[in-house]
Amino acid sequence: MLSPISNHFNFSVDNFGATWSDAGFGTSIPANASANVKGANTQVLTGIAEDCYAILISFVGSNASATIHRHLADLLIDPAAGVGGAGSAWSVVIANLYSAYPSLGCGGYCYYFPLYLKAGTAIGFAQQAVVAAKAMRVGVKLFGKPTRPELLRVGTKVQTYGAVTASTSGTAITPGTNAMGAYTASLGTSTFDQFWWQGGLGFNDTTIGGGTSISETTFLDVAASNDGGTAKLICAENIAATFSTTEQGGKEPFGSVPPVQRVPSGADVYMRGASTIAPNTTPTCVAYGLGG
Repeated sequence: MLSPISNHFNFSVDNFGATWSDAGFGTSIPANASANVKGANTQVLTGIAEDCYAILISFVGSNASATIHRHLADLLIDPAAGVGGAGSAWSVVIANLYSAYPSLGCGGYCYYFPLYLKAGTAIGFAQQAVVAAKAMRVGVKLFGKPTRPELLRVGTKVQTYGAVTASTSGTAITPGTNAMGAYTASLGTSTFDQFWWQGGLGFNDTTIGGGTSISETTFLDVAASNDGGTAKLICAENIAATFSTTEQGGKEPFGSVPPVQRVPSGADVYMRGASTIAPNTTPTCVAYGLGG
């Protein structure tokens, strides 16, 4: 019997489908015919039946041996999907979610946000790729009907830090080898109070693991500072991003602790990382803060 003080979701909906492979999981999201340009808006879920309090996003299906694959994807919503038809009025709620070599074989390149979405909202994506016309797939799962909604903290908007759309990449980072590396320069300054943090990592490399038989995992920290970087507060810690020697990538949404830390408007955001081997070529990172 469940404890009377437990809190769990009694509703969920997803587009995962029945085929758990890089070619069949979720929904295919096209890229533009030109590299580094967003492709068409693509609906992945029609108007959701319940108010939802969280979303899991998993990118897969864009990986090939000895090939560089990076993507930046916008999460789109249409809050009134029944007016004019689902997807007739898309707006961007999360801009430029970063994924690199995303593969279901590495668990998917995943993000999780306690993002509040009203019943009736349609969900879509638009993505760009570093390789022209390169599609990828996305699976999303939304959660609703919590037992104790008053115990949940949710947000309605997300700020993206460090994405570089011109090259479908992020901001340069230097992970340490078997140790935490130095923090990046500031990825940007918060424009509203935020409390939930995510981060992503990618490379510009066709030989993950340096051509050896060893895959690479990089553990990412996201931090914030309100004194110009002298003192930094860790907001998300040890988020693991793993890349195989056949250029397949995956990333977990949670690290060693829940990525919860209140950061006020006006704070600078930074990232750092520790790699299990010498880092791959040209590592770059992007961070995300949810609030509102």
